[in-house]
Amino acid sequence: MNIIKPLSSVMTLALGLTMTMGVSAMSAKPPADPIADFQNSWAGKALAHQRRLDENSPLIDNNILGSHNSYNSKVYQNIARYIDPQQKHSIYDQLRIGARFIELDAHWTAQTHGNVWTWGPGLLLCHSGIGSSVGDLHLGCSLTDRFVSDGLAEVARFLNENPEEVIILYVEDHTDGRHQELLTALNHKLSGKIYSSNGCSNIPNSLTKSQVRAAGKQIVLWKEGGCSSNKSMAQLAFTGLGNINRIWEDRTSVGAIGAFFTGGSVNKIEAEDVRTVFKDGGNIINLDNLTHNDGRVAAGIWSWDVNEPNNYANNQDCAVQKGNGRWDDAHCAGIKHVACKANDGRWAISRTMATWLLAPAACDLLGASYEFSVPTNSQDNEALKAVKGGIANVWLNASDRHSEGHWVAH
Repeated sequence: MNIIKPLSSVMTLALGLTMTMGVSAMSAKPPADPIADFQNSWAGKALAHQRRLDENSPLIDNNILGSHNSYNSKVYQNIARYIDPQQKHSIYDQLRIGARFIELDAHWTAQTHGNVWTWGPGLLLCHSGIGSSVGDLHLGCSLTDRFVSDGLAEVARFLNENPEEVIILYVEDHTDGRHQELLTALNHKLSGKIYSSNGCSNIPNSLTKSQVRAAGKQIVLWKEGGCSSNKSMAQLAFTGLGNINRIWEDRTSVGAIGAFFTGGSVNKIEAEDVRTVFKDGGNIINLDNLTHNDGRVAAGIWSWDVNEPNNYANNQDCAVQKGNGRWDDAHCAGIKHVACKANDGRWAISRTMATWLLAPAACDLLGASYEFSVPTNSQDNEALKAVKGGIANVWLNASDRHSEGHWVAH
């Protein structure tokens, strides 16, 4: 009897612990994901709306946020590699935050990954450039830098999860002519997602994201370094941005030290710079330390006003530009002046007022060259604001009438 009683107590205690652990497991919260929170915030949604608005506009007219030296991230850092990082998040997470220009510096250099017998030269993601004036010596590369294929795999993961997205992938070429190896990595990891250049040319002024997607692709590949002698690579990669303009910054410690000794200044891009560059017609801004709570990302929003669209009373499905130039959603049956655009790009405001559905007819009264339209970049939005002549609200040709929350330009 003295043995059974303690045993019974032990069994009771064990059962209680098991039940407690089970309840704790069931009540445990999923791990925090601040990037998902950002995607669901006003800023994250507004940026997503903007990316849909410019689908049919040439890339040369788009406002694109991207990351600079996307691979050089603290996430991949250890004592031997990426010791002066320019990013805080993985390539995959940079894309989730909203980067649509990704830069990978590909070097053909020594590596010591895996077993000794697998050591040797390989395609690594390396932040170097030291010694480039006397030949690409790959100085600054680490023997354990990540493979190019690792970065490409992250890009592929994001695009597989987001089949409507299109990005520009910039490969800075330090491969010492190993273009077949680079091509193999691109084809293996990105499995037919790259839009063909059709041979050694700049990105054309007319290319749109819709054209890329219509071809069943998601990537516009720019390989720096001129036309490849590898015919397949030459057919795949564009050799330049053409008339698309781009700015970037350098927040590395090396950059700061260099500026100190040369009497120069560190090139940094702040939130006001983002707003100004886009208003002035800039296309691509590549940021160091791109992150979800970065005010520079929110500064890329030129369309929707704060906390808009909000679908108040569940019946606001048509876009309006307000007096301050920012946008609001409104009931489509309201009577307002209309934003009309001529074939030559000039904006005008309709003389008559109309509902959103009758807005095209109001633009027709201005002449055959005018049509109901919507700005697709910051500079265009400012141009419309400038011709309103004191009129507060005008209809824009964008709505989510067909799918709530999915705003598109018509």
